[in-house]
Amino acid sequence: SFMSACFSREVLSAPNLLRVETTEVIFVEVQDYVQEDAIPVQIKAMNYPMKTKALASTSVTLNKANNFQSFGKIQIEATDFSKDPNRKQFVYLQAQFPNKLLEKIVLVSFQSGYIFIQTDKSIYSPNSNVMYRIFAVSPGMEPQTNAVVDTEIVTPEGVTVQSDWNTLRAGLGYSSYRLPEVVSFGVWKIVAKFRKTPQESFTFEFEVKEYVLHSFEVTLTPGSPFFYVDSEDLTVNIKAISNFGEAVDGTAYVLFGVVQDGRKKSFPDSLQKIKILEGDGVARLTREQITQTFPNIAELVGSSIFVAVSVLTKNGGAEMVESELGGIKIASYPYTILFRRTPKFFKPGMPLDVTVEVVNPDDSPAPGVTVVVDPGNMEAVTSENGIARFSINSFQSSQAVFIGAKTKDPKIPAIRQAFASMTARPYKTKSNSYLYMSLDSAEVELGGTIKVDLFVGRQEREHRYITYLILSRGQLVKHGRYQMSGQMLMRQSLPVTKEMLPSFRIIAYYHPNSEEVVADSVWVDVKDSCMGSLSLEPVRPAAFYAYRSSFSLKITADPEATVGLVAIDKSVSALNRKHRLTQKKIWDMVEEYDPGCTAGGGEDGMHVFYDAGLLMETGTVPGTPSRTDFQCPTSSRRKRATTLR
Repeated sequence: SFMSACFSREVLSAPNLLRVETTEVIFVEVQDYVQEDAIPVQIKAMNYPMKTKALASTSVTLNKANNFQSFGKIQIEATDFSKDPNRKQFVYLQAQFPNKLLEKIVLVSFQSGYIFIQTDKSIYSPNSNVMYRIFAVSPGMEPQTNAVVDTEIVTPEGVTVQSDWNTLRAGLGYSSYRLPEVVSFGVWKIVAKFRKTPQESFTFEFEVKEYVLHSFEVTLTPGSPFFYVDSEDLTVNIKAISNFGEAVDGTAYVLFGVVQDGRKKSFPDSLQKIKILEGDGVARLTREQITQTFPNIAELVGSSIFVAVSVLTKNGGAEMVESELGGIKIASYPYTILFRRTPKFFKPGMPLDVTVEVVNPDDSPAPGVTVVVDPGNMEAVTSENGIARFSINSFQSSQAVFIGAKTKDPKIPAIRQAFASMTARPYKTKSNSYLYMSLDSAEVELGGTIKVDLFVGRQEREHRYITYLILSRGQLVKHGRYQMSGQMLMRQSLPVTKEMLPSFRIIAYYHPNSEEVVADSVWVDVKDSCMGSLSLEPVRPAAFYAYRSSFSLKITADPEATVGLVAIDKSVSALNRKHRLTQKKIWDMVEEYDPGCTAGGGEDGMHVFYDAGLLMETGTVPGTPSRTDFQCPTSSRRKRATTLR
């Protein structure tokens, strides 16, 4: 009977934020169970604090065939909760085993999916029609069929001028708004909410201004994304290309300046006239041109340089196109070092994987930079993504360890090299037991394989199994168990599937005894890509298409996919490229809602789960702390803003 398995350990784990209107995956298992009997487990979500109503329930059976571990799926309805966005609401999550009830109080999230909005243009003039398409998906990135989405059009002054709603078909909806003749210029917003969960909103932007369409486009590209205080000059490449892809000849009038405290001030000495030949020209801002207006460049650190260019051409008639580039930061140091992907805790006697990010002043990756890390005086060169990885040999210390990193760029004086430090603290364990995970790569690709090394201490070699969970987008997507077989090191391979986009966490754990859970976790970034496939090509390719003529496109996509198309005037898109919906913006928003807070690891076994965004309860060991906030502490947050610009 189940009663006879006196050393078996029941386990309950789930996301520590349970989303309403979402299929949530709950993990249950029994470890070290030596009998053959199947074990029924009832999983429930109960109302809090009264515990008088089952909000959702399911049952699973643990048996030898599934290694006595399984996922159960439940869905909590939004109608059981208040719609007050400022009120924190909870449920009891229960797993009823034959002999034991495991229970946790869990914070409820009203982020029941993602809404993305695509406008037909990124810039509009007065009295034009703003057409937009609504995409809505579940946390699992499946289309939200029959979902009702409410939208509002909001002016730059914050005034709502239209409220609308859409019942989506296959996750898609459409709407429009006619701008009046007299209209506020600036950045407008479309605010979207799921009707069932209005507590969470999604914001998207478009620009309104008077504009004139031109026959050619001017693109400005800085030679460097920043101006370093010791630099002698800054170059900006000017490219003038017609809407049909032909190079344009003409003259460029250029003026540089600085944006300081939100105000623009030009450098009068930088005014210059440049020939544009075969579409190309180069403007140059010198150090002297800056010091004529600001003798002490150091006072401008933190401000940004802008360049305004007007290109006059006589190709087929005189025409002038203006373009401006800003945001070129003035910086004291060319690089910044970050430890955002390095765990803050180490296991005594085991290596610590240190991941150093080197970024330019505009936060772009800095590849090819030599970095020196102490202790160990180890050197490595950053890759294309600005990352250098080190493995610091074991610390036997039970005290905190200071880790320092500095750049070693021969072109920069020692006083200008970047330096950063962090303190790693020892993992806390009652039984001197440890588990350490290491990866063969910092970034993986969809369809690839990641190799995971698991190290255990000498005392743990007799324990038979390590359980692992994979968490992505706040949902459990995979579970499994590794047999230890007495060795200290195990190497396992995991395939990277679409459920793991755009990043995922691996959490591994075991019980060294009845009083402790030993765990470790790693965060893995997946290279941005589509979850499915899509290609577009003309049925009959041609060099050009006649005005008002029609042509056919061949669309290849996954079976039963719904594809939305939009035709964009190239001369309009050239005026504003900020507000386009891109794959990167989609994954950035998804990452923002990741409930995990750190790059991996934790203070002790239960904090490994908590920091990864999971709850854990075993009945014999005190479980994870109860989560009371949707957001992570600012110091540990590595995500980006949600607004799509």
